[in-house]
Amino acid sequence: MNSILILAGVLLVAQSAPSRSNDDDGPAPVVVVVPLGEDRKIELGAFAAAIAKTAGVEIPKADGILALPTDGLGGALTRTLLQEALGVGPTITFEPASARITIPRDRLGPDSRPAWERGLKRLIERVEREKGRRNFYGLWPRESYRPNDPSRPTVCLIHGMNSTSSVFLHMVEPIERAGYGVVVYDYPYNRDVEETVAEFRRDWDRFRTANREKRPWALVSHSMGALLARELVEGEPDRSGEVASSIMIAPVNGGSYLAQAQTALQFLQGVQAVNGKTRADALAFLGDGLGAAAEDLTPGSRLLRRLDSYRRRPSVGYHIIAGDVGLIRAPVSKQIIGRLGIAARLAGPALLGQFEELTDGTGDGCVAVERSKLAGVADHEVVHADHLELIRAPLIYPDPGPVVAMPFILDRLATDLPVSGNRGLGNGRAID
Repeated sequence: MNSILILAGVLLVAQSAPSRSNDDDGPAPVVVVVPLGEDRKIELGAFAAAIAKTAGVEIPKADGILALPTDGLGGALTRTLLQEALGVGPTITFEPASARITIPRDRLGPDSRPAWERGLKRLIERVEREKGRRNFYGLWPRESYRPNDPSRPTVCLIHGMNSTSSVFLHMVEPIERAGYGVVVYDYPYNRDVEETVAEFRRDWDRFRTANREKRPWALVSHSMGALLARELVEGEPDRSGEVASSIMIAPVNGGSYLAQAQTALQFLQGVQAVNGKTRADALAFLGDGLGAAAEDLTPGSRLLRRLDSYRRRPSVGYHIIAGDVGLIRAPVSKQIIGRLGIAARLAGPALLGQFEELTDGTGDGCVAVERSKLAGVADHEVVHADHLELIRAPLIYPDPGPVVAMPFILDRLATDLPVSGNRGLGNGRAID
């Protein structure tokens, strides 16, 4: 996002047509033009300031930048959100470089100002709440974390798509009981993965510098989180000296054909949020990058091709555990594909790939066993569990355990990052 362009161009352009186009048409509407960023996103503070100036009302200034998409499904949700602030009458159109808001003149009189003020203030309040939510992104240490203490080495947990660090609720205590300190990483899971990776690198460097961290950590990642782990370890600059172990649980190393379904799901969730049918705010869906991550997770994506070009770091222990409990029994899956016949083949690899991901024995309901593999990693274990059962995600499995992947995790940690001296359970900050 080019913030200079947005903030400088924001004081926008309120273009007023002549007061009357002809005797029959009545007063011409006022058109407000808000420049978009280079990525065609609209900055909400700029939008609200432009409309407030035109309507002649004063509203609080939004601190910082919060931009939403104007293209695709996300653009449709953004238009709905902004229309809510505009009220009845004005219309908004997204053009290649700007948003064009057309306001009837009868909506700009003194009697309309209270409505404008209420609508725009609500928008600014939502922006501030959303930015507050984002303050939780980053690396968060639990009380068990001890920088540079060989008697309590550090394990960093990285969640996947449609998730937060709370997904590791049942995993934290066993890891701490084994003698490890825990740091969790939270990030906007729907954003372009390359953008997320860049932020992960910055958060990683800031955290380790602030804590004067010199010892290597272990990375335990789930699903899409494995891509962040791989990029950190294998990308540039070389940080392999900062990572002793990379344990990947149900990783999407080869992508998932089901990832695109997440975009539609998130859109529907966003629509429900816009319509007040859930407690969630649609800004949380839109601001985090609706569907961008799904494109990166699609097999053959540019991101996955780049990751595949990397070499494994010799000093890092690589380990993969995958599940093979799908949502469809194998005989049923074969029967469906058989009935589809030539139509299944004509549909290309995506349809057959989705069946592979969903079928018992070949996938865990989200990721195919075959696409969890990574060239150069011999330690690849398959267990009978589904995608979320592997980590015992608390939303689906509210009781604490046992966690299916935990014996695998603790065994590899003991090999790559052994605990020296005393062991003890830390009183960690609760993950909820």
